[in-house]
Amino acid sequence: MSSVLLADIGGSKTRFALASSAGRPERILVVDNDTVPNLEAAVARYLDETSARPRAATLAVAGPIDGEEVALTNRAWRFRRGEFARRFGLSQLRVVNDFEAIAWALPRLGAAETRPLGRPAVPRDGVKLVLGPGTGLGVAALLPAGGRWHVVASEGGHASFGPQAADEVEVFTRLQKVCGGRVSAESVLSGPGLVRLARALDPRAEFHESEVIVASALAREPSAQAATRLFVRLLGRFAGGLALTFKALGGVYIAGGVASGLGPLLDEPQFRSAFEAHPPYETLLQAIPTLLMTCEEPGLIGCAVLADVMADAPA
Repeated sequence: MSSVLLADIGGSKTRFALASSAGRPERILVVDNDTVPNLEAAVARYLDETSARPRAATLAVAGPIDGEEVALTNRAWRFRRGEFARRFGLSQLRVVNDFEAIAWALPRLGAAETRPLGRPAVPRDGVKLVLGPGTGLGVAALLPAGGRWHVVASEGGHASFGPQAADEVEVFTRLQKVCGGRVSAESVLSGPGLVRLARALDPRAEFHESEVIVASALAREPSAQAATRLFVRLLGRFAGGLALTFKALGGVYIAGGVASGLGPLLDEPQFRSAFEAHPPYETLLQAIPTLLMTCEEPGLIGCAVLADVMADAPA
């Protein structure tokens, strides 16, 4: 298993590891994507630093997976599977969407790797759902069928998204102008989306980075607080809608760098209130737990699960 390369390739950072015999990632290295020209250079850096010579790889990519060529959604990186495998001497290569990998990680998460958002509830048997705002907005579901788990990858973050409450109408009108007439969930519920939201709420705001907005909100700066509270409300509403779409009785898990940064702001009542406010199914949603994933490398854990599957597959 130590010969399997794991990579979680996001829009801003790429995380590498090797699969251990215990089925967990080891020798983790995080590469800032701005420091390398392409994925191949990032992989070469990791292999040089670790002296690893993997014979197989599992890659989780922040973009749709369809065909020989793979392209990231939020970075101008692309590669061809066959060329990539030949360059690095790989006899096996599996490429999945990044949130498909995170969904595969859900059954392996320990109690210390999540924490409840809102009132703690015990997940029931059934579908588990994961979504997460980061550079983009990822969505995937983990379904039990035939005695085993199956993952449904999704581009649900690109679904159209709009206002419901009266105080949201003017904000979304401004967002439509910024987004070329159409607002998707990802254009609001992501790192860049939080910046757009802050500016739509207060056109005089000079925020340029989501991390600055979150830090300012935690420091009780009023315009940043308003932006993060609306963001948390919209995230809860989106999560509740997806929970109904999949009837995710096994729980809804929130991942992504922006969600991790929000931390205690997600514990405020508006997240669960918005999650549950989907009449006539408030009672159903009240029983579905929502959890924040607190482990730093869920995508690599999912890649390790898929490495196990790949190792067990017939030659």
